[in-house]
Amino acid sequence: MSDQASNEAERREMLRKKREQRIQRNQERISVIGIVLTAAVMLCAGACFILIDRPEMSQTENRMLATFPDLSLSSLFSGEFTAGIDTWYTDTIPGREAFKDYVAKVRGMFGSSSEDSVKLHGKIPTPNKQEETESEESLAELNNSDATEADKDKGTDKNKESVTAAPTSEGTAETTVSVTTAAKKQRKKNKALEDPNINGEISNNILVYKNRGIMLYGGSFSNGEKYAEYVNAYKEDLPDVNVYSMVCPTPVSFYLPTKYSDMTASESDNIDHINNFLKDVTPVDVLSALDPHTDEKIYQNTDHHWSHLGAYYAAEEFAKTAGVPFADISKYDKETRQGYVGTLYGFTGDSDLKDNPEEFTYYIPKANYTTEVYNSYMEDQGQGSLVLDIDNIETGSWYCVFIGTDDTVLDIKTDVKNGRKLAVVKDSYGNALIPWLTSSFEEIYVVDMRYFDVNAVEQFKKWRITDLLFTMNTFSATGDNFENIEILRTQ
Repeated sequence: MSDQASNEAERREMLRKKREQRIQRNQERISVIGIVLTAAVMLCAGACFILIDRPEMSQTENRMLATFPDLSLSSLFSGEFTAGIDTWYTDTIPGREAFKDYVAKVRGMFGSSSEDSVKLHGKIPTPNKQEETESEESLAELNNSDATEADKDKGTDKNKESVTAAPTSEGTAETTVSVTTAAKKQRKKNKALEDPNINGEISNNILVYKNRGIMLYGGSFSNGEKYAEYVNAYKEDLPDVNVYSMVCPTPVSFYLPTKYSDMTASESDNIDHINNFLKDVTPVDVLSALDPHTDEKIYQNTDHHWSHLGAYYAAEEFAKTAGVPFADISKYDKETRQGYVGTLYGFTGDSDLKDNPEEFTYYIPKANYTTEVYNSYMEDQGQGSLVLDIDNIETGSWYCVFIGTDDTVLDIKTDVKNGRKLAVVKDSYGNALIPWLTSSFEEIYVVDMRYFDVNAVEQFKKWRITDLLFTMNTFSATGDNFENIEILRTQ
């Protein structure tokens, strides 16, 4: 190779190395810039998530979001405090509603489903068969012990349960009736739900079928027994008060395709089991009251609550059980709004629920009444509304038209003159029930089991109540909420 050719090769090699070095320096600069920008964005986002006002309520889920936990030595060392911060931080991200809408839209891009398809959101609850067996044994022991005592006096049938009859409008009935615990009422069958070819995909304990959300029920016989124990304790503390238990079924009892029935516990069985453990407490059979009306709009498709019409049939059944007058639905002003998408969309982000808004109908009493509102400590008395102006409520929270928030106590005075004063201990299902009772009781006090900070028994005595109704859905009665019943009694 000539010197000229050798020099040219060296020059090209030098240029190549310089070019590689320049490219490497540029890549290093880009990497540094990228790291700095990413860190800056993360710091800014983190600062925004800390400094920007965080939401306190979810409109789509119709619930209060997690709050910042209280610091104590026990919560700090147990890890409860730090876990609470994590829950608070993730549950109250600014813009969470917009993020959920965006996620739902993205999900909706991945294919479409047929009219009969089923989607299951979340972990599927499985009934505890061992628990059911143990509960049946404890019930048998209870029935045998009760029957043994009764046999000494009256020689009653050991397979039957003694139940105090409902009071009449003239006073409290003392007659007892025998109810065979094994008796089962015939349920109306929906042939469309029997189709074995209904198919679905598993994706938050909620099934979506034909644009209807259905929360699958886990059930708990042991929790139901504790619920009954706590309600019984009120009867012991208030022996002269008529005490009622109204455990309300949810759509899973009426609209679940048969193919998926093994994925849920039986609300009917759990309600029956609760009723078997009630002592001197009168059960209200809401399931049987609703069953003939499943072709009507008794539940919302996109919300975990029942409709106001469903609450009407439940209230009617309660009025019959309590022996009080009850105004026909024609005595109410009917109001309807279009475009409702409720809590189940917030829970699932399912585009089928979002894209198929439904009708929301509620009824306003024509009866004369006044509503006074207190805070949970029975302070700050003021005038309130039993049925709110729906035009001032966000669309996704229209169920709040009944009573409004759960953390207040209501005192409703009516024109009824029958000497009956009712206290209602409820979850949110009870909200829709109250307007239907304004023609049934002289005075109605409304307490939410989750938000009452005085001793319930002492307060009920001050109010001189004659009737006490515990009303909630099955998820509350056999889940976690029922524990609050005992807290209210003993705090």
